[in-house]
Amino acid sequence: MSRTYFKQSRSVLAALVAIVVSSVPLSGLHASDDAVLLTVENTTRAEELDRAALEALPQVSFETTTIWTEGKLRFSGPALRDVLAEADLLGRAVIAEAANDYRTTLSADLIGDKFPIVATRINGEPFGVRQKGPLWIIFPYDLSDEFQREAVFAGSVWQLKRLRPAEE
Repeated sequence: MSRTYFKQSRSVLAALVAIVVSSVPLSGLHASDDAVLLTVENTTRAEELDRAALEALPQVSFETTTIWTEGKLRFSGPALRDVLAEADLLGRAVIAEAANDYRTTLSADLIGDKFPIVATRINGEPFGVRQKGPLWIIFPYDLSDEFQREAVFAGSVWQLKRLRPAEE
């Protein structure tokens, strides 16, 4: 076979790869509105929540600084308590799992009426994986010393994908 044949074959292969790659959505940006963002499980069923389902819940919004970001940001989303109510998990410790396989247990006493929230927006905009999203458990860290504890920081799960009851 000639060198020309190999050059042409590589060109065709490169063009095909470019077509395939350009047709695949970039997962580092934003998830589509109807994509499942969060699975909330209890002992009998699993609720799969997309952006619309999360934003249909009552929204909480506050400004705070974090140890992971620069400056004061406005976070908004449903209270974690309201998300857990969707799966009948109120008053229970839950395990929060992230896309990177980080998992932690949030004790029931960390889950108040308004805080933490499952942030779906930062400064009014949905945020993607590169910004620790599209979901992030956030506390109002600047509000009180109560939110400056290791348990709170450990419970601030970004890239949140799943909530389930903790073993009791």
